Amino acid sequence: MNSRYSRPAGQPTQRQAQHTPWRGEDERWQGGRSPYQRPAWQEAPAEEEETPDEPLYEEEPFDDMPLESSRRDARAEMTREIIATNRTVLLTCTLAAVMGLFAVFLCFAEKRSRAIRHFAGQSAALTAVHLALALMLILIGGLLGSIPLLGFLLRLVCWLLYIAVLIVLTALRIRMMFFAYQGIRFTLPFIGEKISERMGV
Repeated sequence: MNSRYSRPAGQPTQRQAQHTPWRGEDERWQGGRSPYQRPAWQEAPAEEEETPDEPLYEEEPFDDMPLESSRRDARAEMTREIIATNRTVLLTCTLAAVMGLFAVFLCFAEKRSRAIRHFAGQSAALTAVHLALALMLILIGGLLGSIPLLGFLLRLVCWLLYIAVLIVLTALRIRMMFFAYQGIRFTLPFIGEKISERMGV
């Protein structure tokens, strides 16, 4: 019994190829070159000789010298003179730097310690400058305060100047205390050298 779905007699059993290969085996290897080989214009470039990497910029020689701030600090360390190391002397110098009246007392009572006499003289000179400037500003404010209209403004200017002087002198005294506690010589500007020469310290 024949099947309903049997293949017709005239139809081939295999489907014929609708294309032909682009090249035969003999053409592939003609000239000893494979068709899959890269064309000449696509050949990889020849390898260049490797050259050592050159720096992008010329390196400058390293400066072994310290910075300017370090030089100033080193110079300041060299110029500082240590005049006391004893704890009792350092404490006395610190108290003399804090209290002006105690410093005046030490100027006359202390005869042995050079460091105590030095800080006592500097503190006493600072106290004298403070009192002199305060007295001068008070007198000027009192005299100019009687002027009508401008008197109040002039007195206010004198008080502001006194406050500025007080801040500056307080900063100098604190700095003196710092050096006195470390036993390092401290000299006031302008008048400190003269005071040290007169006291022989």
